[in-house]
Amino acid sequence: MLSKAYATGETKSDASATGPAAKPLTGKQKATAIGATTGAVAGAVVGGPVGAVVGAGIGGYVGNKGTDANGNPPTSRSSSSAPGSGAASDESVRNTQLALNSQGYDAGAVDGRWGPNTQSALRRFQADQGIAPTGSLDDATRTALGVAQQ
Repeated sequence: MLSKAYATGETKSDASATGPAAKPLTGKQKATAIGATTGAVAGAVVGGPVGAVVGAGIGGYVGNKGTDANGNPPTSRSSSSAPGSGAASDESVRNTQLALNSQGYDAGAVDGRWGPNTQSALRRFQADQGIAPTGSLDDATRTALGVAQQ
């Protein structure tokens, strides 16, 4: 298994490297290797040998795809955007949360983040208004809520 020091590039020597022209791994390659190793271990614990193979594949994929070119995970989540609404602004989400809360649909904290409470409240509102309960902040829902697009 790879150590944290190796994964972060803090090795003191490349003496353990094999091959005539062994090069240090890039951040993306390290993330892939760590993901594959972690996935294999978790898979083996849960599902034995088959789980190890599946876990390694999934872990490697997530390690590779879930990181930037340097192997770092994303620093922010795009959960503040309502599904199906393009890139809703934090202010638009806040206004939606305020409108839902004021009409008795508990959207949770008014924080400008599109989370499960906001989406669930929006679905309940849509169903009560005769709008397809998609959980998306579409034009018909915005109009019914009285929320302008930001």
